[in-house]
Amino acid sequence: MKPLTFPEISNFLFDINKPLIICDADQVIFDFMNTFEKHLYKNKLTFNWKSYALDGNILDDKGKAINSNQIKNIITDFFKQNTSSMELIKGAKNSLKILSKNFNIIILSNIPFEFYEKRKSALINYNLNFPFFANKGPKGVAVKFISKFFKENIWFIDDSPYQIKSVKLAMNTVSTILFVNNVKLVKLA
Repeated sequence: MKPLTFPEISNFLFDINKPLIICDADQVIFDFMNTFEKHLYKNKLTFNWKSYALDGNILDDKGKAINSNQIKNIITDFFKQNTSSMELIKGAKNSLKILSKNFNIIILSNIPFEFYEKRKSALINYNLNFPFFANKGPKGVAVKFISKFFKENIWFIDDSPYQIKSVKLAMNTVSTILFVNNVKLVKLA
């Protein structure tokens, strides 16, 4: 099965003789949750911290969970306003630079496709000019597709247990790292 990515993964050439790290962007490279909480606060909303899901966790000023249509609008507005200026997770840039000496690095993020160019620009501005793909849906499909091109080991890093599970179900030979930098998210993991 071909993954739903932008741009298409098949349109990129990789160094097949080096091992690969496939790295998420939000909450692994970019400090998504702290930025998201500030965005919510500016809009008189809060995050409930009951689960990883957005649904049921974004509360209005009366403490009531907002509906899924409102969540979609909030996420779109958030990415529109913050994708270019989101801060990095401490140490992410340096770690990726060091790892890139011995590994291929691919950034695979479930950012909406319409914000691909803004995210790509942010990566370039931070001097993280690695191949970047926006993904839709579980990342296991994309990782399985990418694995066809590599003889060496593949590592997958993500903050979402759901994405880790997706990758393990699709390709149990891929080594996975659940990286959760945000203390509040650690409690939910």
